[in-house]
Amino acid sequence: MNPFDHSLFFWVNGAAGRNSLLDFIGVLFGQYGIYFFAALMLVLWFVLPRRAADERRHLVYGTAAAVVGLLINYVISRLVYRPRPFVLYPHQVHLLVQHAPDSSFPSDHATAVFAVATALVGSSKWLSRTFWIVAILIAIARVFIGVHWPTDVLAGLVIGSTASLVVRRLHTRLDPMIDWFLRLFRLSTNAERMPDR
Repeated sequence: MNPFDHSLFFWVNGAAGRNSLLDFIGVLFGQYGIYFFAALMLVLWFVLPRRAADERRHLVYGTAAAVVGLLINYVISRLVYRPRPFVLYPHQVHLLVQHAPDSSFPSDHATAVFAVATALVGSSKWLSRTFWIVAILIAIARVFIGVHWPTDVLAGLVIGSTASLVVRRLHTRLDPMIDWFLRLFRLSTNAERMPDR
């Protein structure tokens, strides 16, 4: 175990179990943040104004990147088993949620949210910043509630961001499908043009 990883984990997780409000926030983001993230994407797809076709494209890029990142994680977790903190230190870790003792590395939650957040870079600033803030909070919370090592979420950041960059490179193949969805849901305008890339 990397000594820095070990020390950072116990510094973050050591704050758990001391304040009920902090624990509530940690569980909210660490356990349920991923669902809020997905729900926010779905809501934005329908509530953004019709002229926001570019933002919708970025949401689709993020979804595709998250799927790619999770597939990569699946392969890695089958090749490398890393015990979760509460498995190695059952009497020292403040575990705030129930979790299976499967491989800790890499973090699926971090991979998915950072894939989306990275895909939204270049979209509207408020949208990109909102998703990055939530993604960072989710990543920290996964360590706080005792289910991941810091390097697990760091790996998720790298994998998710890389998957997003790859998907963005393939945008010409995705754009016709996205445009079809925009027309299907009547979410585009006749004046819309493809964004410059």
